[in-house]
Amino acid sequence: MFDSPITSIKRDMFIRTTPERVWKALTIAEELNRWETQSASIDLRIGGKVELDYGWGVLTSTTVKEFEVSKRLVLEEENGDLTIWTLEEVDGGTLVTLEYTGIWAGEDGFMMVEDMAFGTEQFFRNMKSVLEEDHDLRSTFWTSWVGVRHHTHLGQGTQGSIVCGITEGTPACSIIQEGDIIVRVNERTVESYNDFEEIVSMTPPGQSIAVTVHRDGEQHVLHVTTVPFGEKSPS
Repeated sequence: MFDSPITSIKRDMFIRTTPERVWKALTIAEELNRWETQSASIDLRIGGKVELDYGWGVLTSTTVKEFEVSKRLVLEEENGDLTIWTLEEVDGGTLVTLEYTGIWAGEDGFMMVEDMAFGTEQFFRNMKSVLEEDHDLRSTFWTSWVGVRHHTHLGQGTQGSIVCGITEGTPACSIIQEGDIIVRVNERTVESYNDFEEIVSMTPPGQSIAVTVHRDGEQHVLHVTTVPFGEKSPS
């Protein structure tokens, strides 16, 4: 199932604005902070450093490998992985494409790919909202979690997202188990990684949610309480 490693993750978004405006949103720290980062430092020259702080304890450091103003920006990590932004002028706006290159293998690699793709889609939605409507959506992103590590179930039979680990000390501990296939949260069907993350991460902290799982051929409804994203359960 996970025999072949994944070497590229690509997503795109149409935004009703010019490539020049999107370029500023990508390469001017104050503009980047409006839709993606909490704080940013950008030295836009070949070999220049790009330091980004997203909040939630997430920081990245890359080097500018290549750029063409208003068209293409390539950032390189220390291990050689690339982040490639491409801007294409189309009727009525700009097609923005983001590609990550690397090697993601096995179950953990697949889970990481789905997590990166989900995060990209969230920030793309916010870029579009900020550039088109001047409205920042980030207050609704990653508000809660329950500590489940999971990925879209690729096996035969039940559709859902399969649990591949639980973070110690989080609400899911001793309730949800590794190997459970999550098929529903409250009344909403879960068919993929994104479905579960969208529901849980946008639920306010302190809310009890009903998680329906398939376990050992049986269906169980489990109740867990959300906590602020990245935090452990109250002691």
